[in-house]
Amino acid sequence: MSESNYSILHQKPIMRNDSVTAKRPSVLLNGHSNETIAEKQTSQQTHSCVDCLDEGNSINPKLKRQVTRAKLVHRRTLALYDKHLNAFYGCMESHLFDRALIINLVERNEVNGLPYENISCDYVPRVAYIYPERSNQHLDKGHSSHTDCPDLFIPDFTRAKAFIESDRWPGNEEFTLTLTDESGKRTFAYCIRHLIRRHEANGEQATCSRDGDLPEVFAVISPVHAPLFYFALARECVCYLHNSLERLKNLLNVVYRCTFPTDGSSLHVFEEARDGAKRNIVIRGQDPILGQSDCSAIVQRMGPEVTVAIIGALLAEQRVIIVGGSVQCVCHAVQSVACLLHPFSWPYTLIPVLPDSLLEIVNSPTPYLMGLLRTNMYKLKPLVVKDKNRRTDDLTQEDLVIVDLDGGIFVPQLTEMYAANENADFKAKNAFALCEKLLVPRKLAVSLATKLKEAIAVGEGPRADFLLQKAMLSWFAALIWPYKSCGFYAAFIAESNGDFESIRTSKAQLVASHSSKSARRFTEWFVETGIFREWIRRKVTSVSEMNNTIPHNVENVANQKFDECVIAVTPQVSQMGVTNIFAKAHNLIFRSHLLKL
Repeated sequence: MSESNYSILHQKPIMRNDSVTAKRPSVLLNGHSNETIAEKQTSQQTHSCVDCLDEGNSINPKLKRQVTRAKLVHRRTLALYDKHLNAFYGCMESHLFDRALIINLVERNEVNGLPYENISCDYVPRVAYIYPERSNQHLDKGHSSHTDCPDLFIPDFTRAKAFIESDRWPGNEEFTLTLTDESGKRTFAYCIRHLIRRHEANGEQATCSRDGDLPEVFAVISPVHAPLFYFALARECVCYLHNSLERLKNLLNVVYRCTFPTDGSSLHVFEEARDGAKRNIVIRGQDPILGQSDCSAIVQRMGPEVTVAIIGALLAEQRVIIVGGSVQCVCHAVQSVACLLHPFSWPYTLIPVLPDSLLEIVNSPTPYLMGLLRTNMYKLKPLVVKDKNRRTDDLTQEDLVIVDLDGGIFVPQLTEMYAANENADFKAKNAFALCEKLLVPRKLAVSLATKLKEAIAVGEGPRADFLLQKAMLSWFAALIWPYKSCGFYAAFIAESNGDFESIRTSKAQLVASHSSKSARRFTEWFVETGIFREWIRRKVTSVSEMNNTIPHNVENVANQKFDECVIAVTPQVSQMGVTNIFAKAHNLIFRSHLLKL
């Protein structure tokens, strides 16, 4: 029975000063999210549709190849996510989250070690507890739940160590994961890695081995992307878990039945224990606030030039791996880079950190954005070493980009671009060379890097985050500002009804609207990507289906500011080049908001 009495209250605050971590929803590799290359017949058809819009010039083979590849790669992968999210909001009155998990480590034995027979490790992860509870919930024999992959929550389990009493615990670690099940259901896991000492008052709750105490992970899983709110909830749950599992269950029993606080409201839980002690838990709701993405630290660490190269690689739908030293920094980097794509989103595979046991996923031939621990880099040798006998006309080859958070671009190799000893600034040179290889014009790449450098010059924090997102929105607006006058909304609906000519006409009109040759070259292949198509699809869907269903999120705010920027620069675009449009947009957008920062 419950040891405490709880009551709940949703309360709207008078003032709001929240921040938001704007991270794009991601998808784990599975049958629904695995993008497949189109059939040979589709390839032949797309080749016939590629036109060069530069009058008097012959078709650029490299540009034609890029356009064709974009057509072959794009897939609509977020439709199932939208469907599930709508369904969740439909039942929000009864559930605050999907489920909560406790994942711990147990000593390896002949039974629980079977899934890891080719992996060297002393401990293996398992799902020890799931809420809401179901039959056979407590898995005391070391067997894990079939509904969640424990490797994802403790991705570095092969290097797990026990902490003895004299060892210093470095502190709790928070990170976000994205999960997709076999039916395409997408959820976010808000995780906290913590340590319960066996010498604490609740020593029976500690995860121990013969060598000491073992860290474990508590996770709250929900389809709603609201990091501030759910991490605050997870921290409260961890505090209760350190006291006892029963107290955690009592808290979860209460908050699970709450509604998700929207429109600036907060979740209040009043607890009165049997000993008369009272406690008031207040968890603020999360409204979308642009510029609170916490990405300035990552841009500062990688450098503006390398950041621009990664953005270019994502826009070109490459396979991108970001390497770092810890789970927290790798997850943060991947989510921050995905956030910088706003108002666009990454519709392909996104894994914030790849578990030690799932490294074979990097061999997927389709676009992905993944984080990798630096200790696993040596295992990528077969992927990095080129096969001299592979087909040179395969459009899915030579699309791998590996970036170290501190060392810069690792693949493509330095010898293909610039020698490392040629210039002290070889990281920046390699970054711009990669942009040119991906057909992102150097002038556009340099202008964006300059604005990113100006943003982080103010230091890390909300103001720098705001300036970074402002620079990205302005840059995108300068490139596709004519999209509203090109009839994409009607063309996309017509395409869903079998009329493909309208969408081709809209794309050609957008490309031809640019007087700049470099801008035309960029937009000609960008409009064929899944990123652009998914953005148009979601804008069309938000107007017709989801206008009153899904609460405002950061992407909606980014789209609103993006459209404001487009409106602001459109009257002047006929007299200026794309870099001047970028400067104009950068000066106009959010002017009133900057005064508040």
